[in-house]
Formats: sequence, C-alpha cells, structure tokens
Amino acid sequence: MEENKKKLIVIDENGAEKEAEILSTFKIKESGIDYILYTLNEIDENNMIKIYASRLIDNGESYSFANIDSDEEWASVKQVMKQIANSGKKE
Repeated sequence: MEENKKKLIVIDENGAEKEAEILSTFKIKESGIDYILYTLNEIDENNMIKIYASRLIDNGESYSFANIDSDEEWASVKQVMKQIANSGKKE
C-alpha cells in the first residue's frame, strides 16, 4: 500500500530538504484556518512515530507552513487529531 501515501518535501531550519508523508489536512471551521499533519517517520524516545502539525498557507502555486501559536489553537488541533485517530479504530 506504499504507493497510496502522499509525500511532500519539507525544508528544515537549516535549509535541508526532507521527504515527509502527509497524514491529513483539515480546516477548523470556527477559525477558517487550514492545517496539515505530517511525519518524517522519526521514532521518539517512547518508540512512537513523531507527528508534526502546522498551519497550511496556500501561496497560490505553492504551500508554506506557519507555527501554531496559542494554547487554544493547539487544543483545537489536538481535538481534530483525536477524532482522526478514533475514526480509524476498529470496534
């Protein structure tokens, strides 16, 4: 199923290009802001895959990311992440 994964190139703070896998994109209706969830398939200290979340900015012909600034914004993003995770669970 590897062929169905959507990829993008992320440029880190040092200018290095890294291939990332897009996990999800979504808009929070209340704010009208678009977000992206992606991973570089890195494993953290708890043996879990790291997931990154960013604002997704449409620049017309390309996209850029912006930081999630406030605790309230993070709470909204985390709520959507939980909904996504729970929708994939088998009962």
